[in-house]
Amino acid sequence: MKKKNSMRMRKALASFSVVCILFGQGSTVYASVSDGGVGEDEASVTQATNTAPEEAATTEEAPSPAEPPAADTTTEEQPMEAEGVSDSPDASEQVTPEATPAPVPAEPVETAPDPSEPTPNEPTPEVPEETTPEEPEITVDQSGLQAQVAALKAALANQAAYTSTSFNQAELSALVDEASALLANSAADQGMLDTCATKIQQALAMLVLKGDTSALTKLVQQAGQVKASDYTEKSFAELQQWLKKAQAILKNADATAEELTPITVELEKALASLVKAPVEKPETPKPTPPKTTPEQPKENPEKPAEESTQKTTPTKPSESTSSQEAKEVTSGDDTVNELDAGYQVDSLTNSNLNGYELPLLSSYEDERQAALVAQSLKTLGAAYGNLTKEVDDQGVPKNFTNLSLTRYLYQEVLGIDLGTTYDAQAKSGDKCDLEQVKIGDLLIWEENGRAIRAALYLGQGKYLMADPEAPMSQMVDGEEKEEKGGVAIYTLQGYQEAEDGTVTIEKQGDTRTSGSIQNPSYGVHSFTSGTLTKKGKELLKTYGASVDFRVNQNTQAFIDTIAEDARELGLKYDVYASVMIAQAILESGSGTSGLSRAPYYNLFGIKGSYNGNAVLMQTMEDDGQGSMFSINASFRNYPNAKASLEDYVALIRGGAAGLKSFYQPTWRSEAKNYLQATEYLTGRYATDTQYNNKLNSIIAAYHLTQYDEPLATDAGMIISDASQIPAEYRSKMRYPAYNGANYNFSGSYPVGQCTWYAYNRIHQLGGMVDDFMGNGGEWGQKGARMGYHTTQTPTAGYAVSFHPGVAGSSTQYGHVAFVEAVGSDGILVSEGNVVGPLVVSYRVIPNSIARSNNVTYIEPK
Repeated sequence: MKKKNSMRMRKALASFSVVCILFGQGSTVYASVSDGGVGEDEASVTQATNTAPEEAATTEEAPSPAEPPAADTTTEEQPMEAEGVSDSPDASEQVTPEATPAPVPAEPVETAPDPSEPTPNEPTPEVPEETTPEEPEITVDQSGLQAQVAALKAALANQAAYTSTSFNQAELSALVDEASALLANSAADQGMLDTCATKIQQALAMLVLKGDTSALTKLVQQAGQVKASDYTEKSFAELQQWLKKAQAILKNADATAEELTPITVELEKALASLVKAPVEKPETPKPTPPKTTPEQPKENPEKPAEESTQKTTPTKPSESTSSQEAKEVTSGDDTVNELDAGYQVDSLTNSNLNGYELPLLSSYEDERQAALVAQSLKTLGAAYGNLTKEVDDQGVPKNFTNLSLTRYLYQEVLGIDLGTTYDAQAKSGDKCDLEQVKIGDLLIWEENGRAIRAALYLGQGKYLMADPEAPMSQMVDGEEKEEKGGVAIYTLQGYQEAEDGTVTIEKQGDTRTSGSIQNPSYGVHSFTSGTLTKKGKELLKTYGASVDFRVNQNTQAFIDTIAEDARELGLKYDVYASVMIAQAILESGSGTSGLSRAPYYNLFGIKGSYNGNAVLMQTMEDDGQGSMFSINASFRNYPNAKASLEDYVALIRGGAAGLKSFYQPTWRSEAKNYLQATEYLTGRYATDTQYNNKLNSIIAAYHLTQYDEPLATDAGMIISDASQIPAEYRSKMRYPAYNGANYNFSGSYPVGQCTWYAYNRIHQLGGMVDDFMGNGGEWGQKGARMGYHTTQTPTAGYAVSFHPGVAGSSTQYGHVAFVEAVGSDGILVSEGNVVGPLVVSYRVIPNSIARSNNVTYIEPK
């Protein structure tokens, strides 16, 4: 019994010793636990278990699982531990007397000391007071939802702009109500606001804009006036097929741009592909001559008999006089006839001269220059390709490369071989700056010290070049007309010529400012040693403007009285105003003939009566054998000069001698330039073989081609039809027409407004501006604050912000537009909401505004 009690006491003491060793304040184990050191912890345990190895061997049972493991846990120690432990009650008697008894617990320790309870001699740690953290204030951003609501309200206000199938007013209004309630609810969280904003954005994205039917409507009206008897059965049937489709789609109020565009294109093609029915040219009736021939015959008439004109045909218009006297006057009413609406055109056909005007032969410094220009114009329109033996009806090759064109011209006209490389051509003469180039000089483009392109300079800031890519200058009803590469006339960018002939060329920085081909590097005087070939001499003999007309005040005064009326009629009815004015000068002796003056105002000598009004005058006729005789003939008597101009247009567009298409090749849409129109008139309107030469010379002397283009006024002419854009700007337009798409998915800009259009135009072309740039007049300031590059330099492809009240803009909101091209006199912009919502128009803004501090240009990102 005593042995058992003694054994129990030893076990208890052993357990207490282990606990004190493991958790005593000074023990290594405690320090290790406090410091979190793993390595020190293991070393301390080893030290504790090795303090009494002998005592561990005397225990009756195996160590408790709560006891720390020995540092060495190899299998060799396990048998040793087993030898010192026995389940026999007499095991204690086998303990060696020298062994020091170690207090080992007889049973596993079931509870460990609570670490939160301090051990003896350990200070009680201070427990900090628990504090409740403050909850952060939750804020919501309402700006996104507010922007969507504004866009949705704008869409509701412009319901007519969308298709009825995509526009559900009830649903959209419900979305507005839902969003408004959320915005007014202070308990609404960010997720609720964002969800509602997303719903509105999705609803806006589903809206489909109606297509613009104006272009198709014009084509339908034009097609409806076409008569089957005037055209071949096949071409007319094709037109009727597309006309029916067009009429059907126009009845659909919800027709989209995707549906309208292909039919518009096909109907336009069908109209352009109409083939005239073959009609035999009528014989011109000959007047019956009297029995006696006058002693002093004069020139023969120069028109078909039905529309024959009394001719004065002066050598120089300014010196022309007339001795006509009225024999009898027949009176009718004073009304002015309205021109046939079918003569009107919807588009303006560009001249392939691109603003170039054939100079007077006498104006050249060197006759070789005239020959080079004459032959150059013959190559216009030739395709881009390797030079072959295939030629046109004038003997000019049908294909040219950039290198072969200049070489051909110099070889053909001057017998000079410029060489087979660009470097050879660049070294064919003396180099000069662009300001010093002369007509006939070469223009050279250089890159990395090597010549890479060549062209021939024509004067007036124009040059001739063969290029694989055509200049995208032809615009028809707001759409670019595809053209193939080849020989064309181009413009030196920044070219300015003062009245004294001094030439300056504005230095180019970023070629985006013009949207055109970069200027050449320098010029080369290459024809200093060449002489005219046989071909060159023939070119001088047939030069198209060789009559040496001199400018005088009387003729200029006459031009001033009719020029603007001629410009208006020419642009509207597809005739060349320059040719019309030149004919009036030639036929009326610059308005000095008796028939052209008041009260008759017959500027073109047209016979017959006008609303019953006629005047009988003596005139000379040709008997068909070259003999002249005098007769009295009735000529039309007009109420004013404009009525005479309109009657001329009716003659050119309506035909003569019963043939409607008699003068068709002179129409602007048929002739490639005014030179071709005057050539066709020769022998038809007038029998004078030099008729076109005289007209061309008058046009050159008085620079009449300026009246073939729309007038850009200082106020900024609003242009609803892209075809009416002045040639200078039309030739520099490089961007495709606006596609009508809406890229403003956020709805931040009201549909149809100037800001909406500018945003969409820029995004269509791959640029980017912010959704919240403000009113049009604010884009410059807000853009600068947002990090956009802004400038006062006009640049194509930039947005231009007009300060309030500038260029006719709102005095409160200002205006914003897109810069399509930069010219010498101003800029061409496209803009929205000037003519009306969702209508894109154009305007030429003069330099007085475009280069002032009243506008700011914003570069898209």
